[in-house]
Amino acid sequence: MLVKETKQTYSIYMQTTKKISIGLLLALFSVFSCTEDVGPTLTEDDSVSVENEAVADSYFEDADDITALVVSSDNGTVEGGKVSAGGRIINLSDFRLNCAQVTIEFADNSTILQPKGTITIDFGDGCTDDRGNVRTGKIIITFIGRRFLPQSSIVTTFDGYTINEVLVEGTRTVTNSSGSLEDHPSFTIVVEGGKLTWPDGTTATRDSNRRREWIRAANPLNDEWRVTGNAAGTNRREISYTMEITEALVYKRQCAISNRIFMPVAGEKVLTTETRQMKINYGDGECDRMVKVTINGKSEDIEIKG
Repeated sequence: MLVKETKQTYSIYMQTTKKISIGLLLALFSVFSCTEDVGPTLTEDDSVSVENEAVADSYFEDADDITALVVSSDNGTVEGGKVSAGGRIINLSDFRLNCAQVTIEFADNSTILQPKGTITIDFGDGCTDDRGNVRTGKIIITFIGRRFLPQSSIVTTFDGYTINEVLVEGTRTVTNSSGSLEDHPSFTIVVEGGKLTWPDGTTATRDSNRRREWIRAANPLNDEWRVTGNAAGTNRREISYTMEITEALVYKRQCAISNRIFMPVAGEKVLTTETRQMKINYGDGECDRMVKVTINGKSEDIEIKG
């Protein structure tokens, strides 16, 4: 009788244990599944890679926008203009150029139809714009042809140029690739030897080949750019990366001027490092620093603070 009761008790114990074990497994699976659905766990290296990509891109795009404003100005600009040593009027109403010294030297063989020369934008030892950004040094622009005529070209280099103490280096060659004057102006932009150096001595490198379409509005404040192409380099932790734009990136001058947002506000790119592939989505056009990072199908929203 005792044996029978013991067997029965053992049987009940095993059934109960089995149920508890299955229950624990289901509970653990449920917790694991919920954790997976939250989104990717970004490592510190991942965060640095994403932020570095946005910041490096923004510094070069900001320099290009300043260059575009200066080169595209002409003698028809009267309000807010300044006359350079060469006699050409340049519109300096953009807040980033308010305290800059701009000079133009035309080449000996320059003509009205085929202008050639050099423009120097000198921010001196410290030029603070209306949004608190501090620029120093020079942006040097060599141009051939009118800005909006097909095949015109602009080569931009930097001489001790910094923005908020970040040193910008490299050569940026812009060629007008528009099909006609009726198209939105389009430009092929190649960056060679691009490099950023932060005050702590860390650096990031960047070479890129991109196409930039300028959507001009009646009010220049509402201008937009749509950018496609790719880039490669290393970030501040010396991690190599490649970048491919999969959905045209949209930049808005309104965001740069009003909100100090120099990064894209829409579009998507894929950033590939030595260990990760990350899809970065910039949203739907709002002037903010939020991006959605997707890894292996799971997404997480982060704010770019650089």
